[in-house]
Amino acid sequence: MRTLWSIGTLLLAVACSGPAGLDGEPGPEGPPGQTGQTGQTGNTGPAGPAGTTGQNLYEIYGTGQLAVTSAFTSYVLIPGLQQVITVPDNAAVHVSTNGGIQCTAVGTAYSVVDVAIFVDGIASNQGGVRRVVAANSAAVGQMIASWSMARSYNLAPGNHTVEVKVIAPDPNAATANVSSATAPQLQGVLTVLVLKK
Repeated sequence: MRTLWSIGTLLLAVACSGPAGLDGEPGPEGPPGQTGQTGQTGNTGPAGPAGTTGQNLYEIYGTGQLAVTSAFTSYVLIPGLQQVITVPDNAAVHVSTNGGIQCTAVGTAYSVVDVAIFVDGIASNQGGVRRVVAANSAAVGQMIASWSMARSYNLAPGNHTVEVKVIAPDPNAATANVSSATAPQLQGVLTVLVLKK
C-alpha cells in the first residue's frame, strides 16, 4: 500500500511540474579587483643609432671677379669662396667646388690658372687641385673654361676654414677673369657637407 502511495505521489509531482522559467536579468557588475603587483623591470634594450646632431650643409657663392695675372705667384683667395665649418665628433667632411675662368685676350691667346681647395691654410694635393686652360681659337676669342672637383676629409672635431684659391702657373699666359658675382657662367661655388658616421 505504501509503495502504491509513493508511486502515485511521484506521478502527481511529475504531472504538476511546469516548463523551466526564463533566465533572470544579470545582476549588477561587481567592483573591480585590486591592482596586481608591478612586474620586474625588463633588460635594457640595445643602443639606438647615432643622431644627426652636428650635421650641416654649407654652400656659398663667389662675390666678385678676380683678374689673375702672371704676378699671382702664390695662391690668392677667390672672392667669397671661404667658409668656417664646425665638425662634431665622428664625422666626415665632403668638399666640392666649381666655377669658370675666362681668357681676357683676343686672337690665339690663352689663360691658365691652378685652382685649389685649402683646409686650414693647407692645399689639398690629392684630388684638390685643378689646372684650367681657357684657349682662344682663330675664330673665337675670350674663351671660357671651368673647374670642378671634390674630395672628402677626416677632420678633428672643432672649427675649420675651407677656402678655394687660385694661382697663375704660366708667366706667358694672358690675364684670366676668375669667378664672378653676377655672371652665372663664371661664378664659383663652394659646397661643404658635414656628415655623422
